[in-house]
Amino acid sequence: MNDDKSMVSRCDATTCRFNDDHNCTAGQVEISMSGQTAQCMTFIPAEGMSDTQSVRADHH
Repeated sequence: MNDDKSMVSRCDATTCRFNDDHNCTAGQVEISMSGQTAQCMTFIPAEGMSDTQSVRADHH
């Protein structure tokens, strides 16, 4: 049994409702690649924010 898990170590999508001081509070996330940039498909804008903001999840 493999217990290795990937984790988002820092989220720079400060307009996302799941972002709490650069920590992701979503129960699970879906990440896709756009060129060499990871994009979080779980992004939901915080109240009053636009969903057209740039979204990036860094994985270290």
